[in-house]
Amino acid sequence: MKYHKALFSVFLISVLFWNTMYVSLTYAYYYIDQSGFIEQFCENIDKPEMKCNGKCHLKDVVEKETTNEKTPINLIAPKEITLFFDHNSDQDLAINIIEKNKKNDSYFNLYSYTKEYSWYHPPQVKLLFQNT
Repeated sequence: MKYHKALFSVFLISVLFWNTMYVSLTYAYYYIDQSGFIEQFCENIDKPEMKCNGKCHLKDVVEKETTNEKTPINLIAPKEITLFFDHNSDQDLAINIIEKNKKNDSYFNLYSYTKEYSWYHPPQVKLLFQNT
């Protein structure tokens, strides 16, 4: 299983590398081996008076790359999403304002002191050798 994960990650890294470096690698191939590049990719071999020498293919590669960058991708349409709706908030606010304006006319003193006696007392310790 680990072998499959490693193979998959190497595959993804290589695809990512190829997509990002495609134009640069095409230019590098053009400058390293111009005659091989012209034989393989030149579109105007039958018209030597144009003297493009494979630059037509380089232009096509660059145009293809720039047109891919210009098209905006709208994967998710922006829209308003309500994450939380508190339907009682307006009512609670009105009730709180009314309650704050009321005077507290009815005061009740509900305090009463109750002393609770406990039957718990600490243990008594007697020493075996007491000096009296």
